[in-house]
Amino acid sequence: MINRQSLAILIPLCLYSGNVHAEQVYHNNTINVYSQINPLHFYSHTTDPLIINSLGNYSNIKLGFFNQYYINEKNFGYARFEYCPRFIRYNPENYSHVINDNVGLAYVGINLGDWGSIDYGRNYGVMHYSKRFTEKFFNDSENIVFHDDDNFLLGRADGVLSYKSRDFAGYMSDFNFILQHQTHYQKKHYYLSNKYNDSWGIALNYINHFGLKISGTAFFSPYDNSRNGANLHSHWAKSYGLGCSYNVGNVSFAGFYGFLKNSAFPYMKDSVRYDLLDTFEIGGKYNFQNGITASLGYVKSFGTEYDYMRNVIVSQPKPLNNHFNVIMNYEINKHFTASFHYKLNLLKESNSPDQEYIHYAENSFGFGMNYFF
Repeated sequence: MINRQSLAILIPLCLYSGNVHAEQVYHNNTINVYSQINPLHFYSHTTDPLIINSLGNYSNIKLGFFNQYYINEKNFGYARFEYCPRFIRYNPENYSHVINDNVGLAYVGINLGDWGSIDYGRNYGVMHYSKRFTEKFFNDSENIVFHDDDNFLLGRADGVLSYKSRDFAGYMSDFNFILQHQTHYQKKHYYLSNKYNDSWGIALNYINHFGLKISGTAFFSPYDNSRNGANLHSHWAKSYGLGCSYNVGNVSFAGFYGFLKNSAFPYMKDSVRYDLLDTFEIGGKYNFQNGITASLGYVKSFGTEYDYMRNVIVSQPKPLNNHFNVIMNYEINKHFTASFHYKLNLLKESNSPDQEYIHYAENSFGFGMNYFF
């Protein structure tokens, strides 16, 4: 049992990602505790600069810990838990990825040294590893394609068994891969039903010493023919993506392309369901070395209506996202950061009446404060 006299090390680490870690070491145990409080509010304006609309409160809190128990010099067990209480009510008719689960991550595993690691629980799906490079250029409040959790192996997902290699067991430096299996299960309002089998995924990652990172990812979930008496491969849920980033000095660049077909929890806009999705994202960030960091991101996504019973496309691709994002952060001190967000929206054709929940046609801006402890 850990008590106050047993805490040998207390190291606060302030990371740009928004987490501060306090590392507590007791015999063979290491516990990293991290947390974030992020008050954030968004507004929008039209061509009339005197009219300002409130888009709502997007504040969030993140609390978590990562525990390691060392078996020997190379092998150790580990566990992670992250709690993210939700303060926002989304309109499910116009917001595709409604998040009801407050548990962000919850998994346990064992590290096998040069042979990689194995873990199981609620974890990031394989698509996260190619999508993560551009996530920092966009706001969590936006209804962007590929940002959803609990949708097969997109974002965070339940029941995930992961094997993560390390340099291909020591044979290929700078390369690693991740294999995942997601258990089929049924839960009310979740994506999986009795029509789908288990999901399988893979991520191939390359990282070199010059700041270049590349990740290719894919997953598929076969349609359950035994229950439905059909042999329709067009029913399969599948996705693939390619992401990369490059860091040099104070500048970093990132890009992502992703494709998704037949998600059982499809993207929605104006009450229309889209089962074929394409998205392209690109962004750049510059650190001014005076506490100010600025980033510019651009995203363009398309959705296509698809009749998988007849295996035909029933509409032309429709733009779902088309906008620039500017985010500026000012680090007041190691525990406190102020942020400004602005979105220049190039989509002007929306007829959605629910601007309170999602901003389709209007430009928007937001102010936030991040407190880390």
